[in-house]
Amino acid sequence: MNLFHIGSELRRFATGKLPRAAFVVLTLLPLIFGGLFPWAYWDPITGLKDLPVAVVNSDTGAEVKGEHINAGEQVQRKLIESDKVGFVEATAQEAERGVADGTYYFALELPTDFSEAVTSVDSDNPHAAQIATVYNNANGFIATMLGNTVTNQVVSTIDAELGKKATNQLLIGFNTISSGLGQAADGSKKLSDGVSQARTGSDKLAEGNHTLAEKSTQLNNGAQQLANGTSQLDAGIKKAADGAVQLDNGLGQLQGATTQLGSGASQIAAGVDKIVGMAGGLTNAQNQVLAPLVNASAQLRALGIPAAIDLANQFDGVIASISQQGVGPASKTAADLQRLQTGAHALAYQLDNPESEYRQGMTAAGTGASQLATGLGALSEGSGKLVIGTKTLTAGTTQLVDGTQQLSVGAAALRDGLVQLDEGSGELSLKLSDASQKVPNFDDDKRENASTMLGRMVNTHNEGQELTKFGVGLAPFFASLAMFLGGTMMFMVLRPLKRRAIDAGMHPFRVAISSWIPGIIIGSLQATAVWFVLEFLLGAHAVHPLGLWAALIGVSMTFVAVTQSINALVGTSAGRLLCIILMALQLVSSGGLYPPETQPAFLRWFHTIDPITYSVNLFRQMLVGGHSVWDGRLTQSILVLGCVLIGALTITTLSAWRDRVMSLDTLHPELNI
Repeated sequence: MNLFHIGSELRRFATGKLPRAAFVVLTLLPLIFGGLFPWAYWDPITGLKDLPVAVVNSDTGAEVKGEHINAGEQVQRKLIESDKVGFVEATAQEAERGVADGTYYFALELPTDFSEAVTSVDSDNPHAAQIATVYNNANGFIATMLGNTVTNQVVSTIDAELGKKATNQLLIGFNTISSGLGQAADGSKKLSDGVSQARTGSDKLAEGNHTLAEKSTQLNNGAQQLANGTSQLDAGIKKAADGAVQLDNGLGQLQGATTQLGSGASQIAAGVDKIVGMAGGLTNAQNQVLAPLVNASAQLRALGIPAAIDLANQFDGVIASISQQGVGPASKTAADLQRLQTGAHALAYQLDNPESEYRQGMTAAGTGASQLATGLGALSEGSGKLVIGTKTLTAGTTQLVDGTQQLSVGAAALRDGLVQLDEGSGELSLKLSDASQKVPNFDDDKRENASTMLGRMVNTHNEGQELTKFGVGLAPFFASLAMFLGGTMMFMVLRPLKRRAIDAGMHPFRVAISSWIPGIIIGSLQATAVWFVLEFLLGAHAVHPLGLWAALIGVSMTFVAVTQSINALVGTSAGRLLCIILMALQLVSSGGLYPPETQPAFLRWFHTIDPITYSVNLFRQMLVGGHSVWDGRLTQSILVLGCVLIGALTITTLSAWRDRVMSLDTLHPELNI
C-alpha cells in the first residue's frame, strides 16, 4: 500500500448534500476566528470618531493683564472640532445622566478654575490644571480603557498647546533677560571703571586721611593750648574787668575832686594875681629908683669920655644888680612870680573850665572807663563762653583724632575692599557679558518654533516599522486560533486512526500518515481560505504574502497532527474535550493578546512550551516582517513547530501500534461524543 494512500476517508464527503455541506462548513469554519474576528476589530481607533463622549465646560474664566480669557471654552471648541473622537458639548447634568444610561461612553469636564490654573504660572501659587473624567464600567471595559487612552491624548494635546503659550511667554522673558544682561554688562563695565577710579581715590583718601590724622593731632594739641590760653585769658579779663570797675569808680571820684580842685585853683590864681600885683607895685617903685641911674649912665656914655664911660659901666653894673635883686624886672623873684601866675591860671583853667583839655580828657576818661568796665564785663562773659567753647573744641578735636584713626582703619579697609571690588566688578562685567551672549535671544519666528518645541519636548519618531492596524496586530493570534480550531473540529468528522488499516496489519507509521493526510488536505483548504480573506478581503498586505500562505498551511499541518495525536491517544470522546481545553490554555498563554510578563507565573512557564506561541511569532514574521537580521524568532518558530509535528506524529504512530490489540473499552467506550 502506498505511504500516502488516503483510502475512502475523504470520499465519504463526495456523496449526498449533507456530507458536502459538512465538508464546506468544516473548511470554512476557521474563518470565524481567522476572518470574522480580525474584521470586527480591524481598525477600532479610526472608529473612535463615532464614539460619543460628553465634554463639559464649567470653566468660569480668569483675568490676565486686564483681559478675560476662558481657556476651557477654547479647549472644548477644539475638542469638538477634532475628528479623533465624537466629542459632544453637554452640561454637567446631561453628561452625568448620559454616562449613567449609556448615551455617552464617558465624559470630560473642564473645572471652574481651569483658566485660573493654566494662567497661574505668573501667580504666587502656580498649579497644574485638572480635567475631570467620569467613567461607567457598565458601558464596557474596552470603552473605559479607550476613554482613558483618549483622555491621556487630550491632556497631552492640551498640555502641549498650553505649554507652547507658557513657553512663549518664558522665551519673551529670555529676550528681556538677555537685554537686561546686556544693559547690566554695560552698567557693570561702568561700575568697574568707576570702582577703578574709586580705588585711585581711596588711595588718595588713605594718604589724605593719614595727613588729616597728623594734622588733627596737632589741632588737638593746639586746642588744648588754646583751652589753657583762654582759661588764662578769662582769668586776666576778669581781673581787668575788676580793675576797670575800680578805674571807673576812681575816675568818678577824681572828677569830683577835680571840680573842688578847680575852685581852689581859681582862688589860688586870684591870690597869685594879688601877689603879682603887689610885686608889680614894688617893681614899679624899683624901676623909678633905677630911672635916674639909667639916665645918668646914658648921659655919661653920651659924653664919650673914657672916665665917663667907665662910670657909665659902673652905673650899668649897679642898675643890673638892682634889677636882679628884689622884684626887679630881671630878678628871679619877678620871673618866678610871673611863672607862678601863668601856672596858677593854667591850672585853674584846666581844673575849673569844662572846656579845658584836662576837664574834657577827664570826662572822656570817665566815659571810657565806664565803657571799658562794661566792655570788659561783656568780654569776661564772652571769655567764659570762649573757655567753654575751647573745652568743647578740645573734646571735639579729641573725638576728631579718634575719628581720624578710625577713618584711617576704615580707609584702609575701603582700599582693600575696593581692590577686591575692582577685581570682582571686572570679573562681573566679563561674566555678565558672557551671560548676555549665552542667554538666547529669539526673534518672532524663532520664538514661535522654540515655544512649539518646548511645549512638546519629546515627539515620537518611528525609526522602525510603522504601527499596524489593530486587526493586523490581532491576525496572528486569531489565525493560530483558527488553525487549531480547524484541527479540533476536523476530527469530529474524521477518524484519527483508520481501524481497517490497523486491522489489515499496516505499519503503525503508515497508519498514522494515511490518517493524517486527509486532515492536512482539509487543513490546507482552511489555511488557504483564511489567507485569502486576510490578504485580499481585509487587506492585511502581508510583507511576505506567499510566506504567510505557506506558514498557515504548515501550522495547520502541525495542529492537525497535534489534535490527531490527542484523539488517537485518549480516544475521540476525551480527545475532543482535551483539545478544547488545550486550545484555551494555549490561547491565554501564547502572548498573542497580552505580553506573558503581565500574566501569572504558570502561564508564563507554559508560554515557553505553547505551540501557539511559536505560530503567533511565525505569522507575525510573515505579516509584518522581522525588524532586524538578528531576529531569530522565525527560525525558532519553524524548528519548534517542526519538533511539535514530529512529536505529534510519533504519538499517533505509537497509538496505532497500541491499537493493534483491541481492548474492551475500544469496543464499548464508556462515553461517546
